[in-house]
Amino acid sequence: MKVKIDLTAGGELVQEAVIEIDDRKVEHLDEDQLRQAIEINIRSWADRTIGISWEITEGIEREEDMD
Repeated sequence: MKVKIDLTAGGELVQEAVIEIDDRKVEHLDEDQLRQAIEINIRSWADRTIGISWEITEGIEREEDMD
């Protein structure tokens, strides 16, 4: 089984990918279980593919800091 993934950011297509799932591993699953297996594989792909970094550029101004 092949599953096509479209990764978008800000409404723009960033990457396309195809993941393959061994048919023997999913052929016995019902529709709900198959959907769950696909979602697990997509989450694993996303964990390996997507990285997000952030930093605080301006702190919170607290009243006690203004004294």
